[in-house]
Amino acid sequence: MMSDQGYIYVESIKKIIPLPAHLMFYAPYATDKDLGSPPAAVNMPRLIRAGEPDAVMIVIPAQEKTEGH
Repeated sequence: MMSDQGYIYVESIKKIIPLPAHLMFYAPYATDKDLGSPPAAVNMPRLIRAGEPDAVMIVIPAQEKTEGH
């Protein structure tokens, strides 16, 4: 799925937060270990519902840098 906007509920902080443009991949039962346990950073993939049959991976592409626009 490709989306230019969205919202997600973050259980750990009990809030709904907006998501920037992103790609989403169905990743049943995937865990952080499957992703290589990436450090938390804006440009790293994230798992939602890790280890569950309906897990998804979200990737937020880097913003294109433009000069003079």
